[in-house]
Amino acid sequence: MKNYFKFWSINEKMFLNASRKFRFLSIIVLILLGCGCKSKQDRTGFDVKYKFSSTEFQQFFQNRFNPEDFSFRTSVSRLEYFDTLKYFYLGRDFQPMFMKSFDDKYFADSMLTVIKAIEKHGLSPNRYNYDLIKNEYENIYDSTNANNSVRYIHMANVELLLADAVLKYSYHLRFGVVNPVKLFPDSYFIPVVDSTKREIFEPLRKENVLQYLKEIQPKSLRYKKLQAALPFFTNLENLPWKKISPLDKKLKIGERTIQLKPVIERLALLGFVDTSKIVQKSFDLFDSTTAKALAKFQKANGLIDDGTIGKATIEKLNRSPKEYVEKIKISLERFRWTNYTDSSRYLAVNIPDFFLRVMENKQEKFNIKICTGRKRPANYEARLKVYEKTKNWRNKPDDWETPQLYGRVTYLILNPTWTVPTSIIREEIYRKSTQDSLYLRKQNFKVLYMGKEMDLDEVNLRKFSPNRVPYIFVQDPGAGNALGRIKFMFSNKFDIYLHDTPTRAPFSAANRAVSHGCVRVEKPLLLADYVLKNNSKWEPDYVRIEVGLPAVDKTKVSEFREKRAELRNFSFGKTTQVNLDKSISLFIDYFTAWVGEDGTPNFRDDVYGKDEVLKTYLFPSN
Repeated sequence: MKNYFKFWSINEKMFLNASRKFRFLSIIVLILLGCGCKSKQDRTGFDVKYKFSSTEFQQFFQNRFNPEDFSFRTSVSRLEYFDTLKYFYLGRDFQPMFMKSFDDKYFADSMLTVIKAIEKHGLSPNRYNYDLIKNEYENIYDSTNANNSVRYIHMANVELLLADAVLKYSYHLRFGVVNPVKLFPDSYFIPVVDSTKREIFEPLRKENVLQYLKEIQPKSLRYKKLQAALPFFTNLENLPWKKISPLDKKLKIGERTIQLKPVIERLALLGFVDTSKIVQKSFDLFDSTTAKALAKFQKANGLIDDGTIGKATIEKLNRSPKEYVEKIKISLERFRWTNYTDSSRYLAVNIPDFFLRVMENKQEKFNIKICTGRKRPANYEARLKVYEKTKNWRNKPDDWETPQLYGRVTYLILNPTWTVPTSIIREEIYRKSTQDSLYLRKQNFKVLYMGKEMDLDEVNLRKFSPNRVPYIFVQDPGAGNALGRIKFMFSNKFDIYLHDTPTRAPFSAANRAVSHGCVRVEKPLLLADYVLKNNSKWEPDYVRIEVGLPAVDKTKVSEFREKRAELRNFSFGKTTQVNLDKSISLFIDYFTAWVGEDGTPNFRDDVYGKDEVLKTYLFPSN
């Protein structure tokens, strides 16, 4: 001991000098560490500090399901799976899955990141209680909590909320937030995965829940492309968006007007004009560059792409960023309902787009203009309620909207006859034939009664009410036939099909919702050529000859004459059925936003008001 103190006395100065230096460095290190921790509370070591007990926590967690402890459930209206989770945790003897100690934070931190990222799918994180989970999670580590009982309650809440979020998140990304079959029972008939047959606890029983949530992300190319476009339009919501006034006159190339400046600036904001290549003083000049940009904008918005600045173009330029964002989010939801194959051949009709697109090997081969069914009248719902009460046909509203369908085109009908539906007899044929006694003859109709053809001179519809006409009206093949020269057949409950038409004017309009429900095709021969490709019997030129059009290859005329009797095995008079060797899938669907083949985001009007219905489910706070 004496030697020790002697050593201390001899080396005291040396030690103190070294000690001072060490303390100084230690203080510097602590200051630096302190600065790094001020913004984030240190949560490590809570198990030791507050003596976490798994047995106590398990009891607190079980109590969250007791009737007398329902305050948490009633305060969280979006805890959808509360009763379901009670059954699930009962099978685990109420052992928590995710919150197993104060220091076990990996899953909660990771899940909060996953939920926050749901914005990339056009959904709100708070649909999955993001803010509430975050708040409850932070409260676990609140140093002002007097005892562990409070911490256990917050932990139990986080466990419940995380489990609920996992189930909800999984369901929404796999099947969609809403079930279109239930939401649109009278118009949605595209097959969807039956979510009622799913194993509801599957996501919670996965060995790696986070990996499972990553794997169920929608993978279709069309979904990812639209998803990638969302941030651009979300950012536009933070910019001023003044309304553009209509121009005083239609501009010609080379003309100037100060009214053009806001148009060019809006096109620039939307990515159609590179203003770095335009001299500031030229913002009032309507040149070919601006006209081309306008045409591209018009095409992307479903307008006639003539490059002129009319009323419709100004209306679309005034569409708010919020509208763009909502259309994208709504279409992402629709893409979650069903995933068209990206590799096989199929035909895709998009009702608001008024185009049929032929898809093959993930690429669009070509597209054709179409006409779809007319929109329901504005008072449709009110009139339908009256009709359901009275059963009076005069109160029955028209419903010509084309339903969303899936089918397989299996055969064509050349030179089709048209048997008029009862609804069209009531709404059109009755009125036109009573106004013009020669109408039925002019339109090449046959009238059948009890299976026998009647003399048109003896047909007097005035003897009947429009809803009780006892005749069948059949329009013979010919130039004026409502179905044109070709119709493309696929099975469906509505007797809907694709067909040619003698009425050509609507194809030049932007809004082509004009039919009685069927899909009119502008270029039926082009579509017939495609679906008959490599057909073992029928060639495109055979079809042309059969419908009375000249063959492209003149040598096919004599060839067809030799084979005609054999080819027309399925024929009745002039009408011939052409079977396809291989059927082709057809989707008639409804999208108001998507990204085109050239990478340009496209937007269309909500022609049937279906977006408005979806808004109430996707944006409940609006």
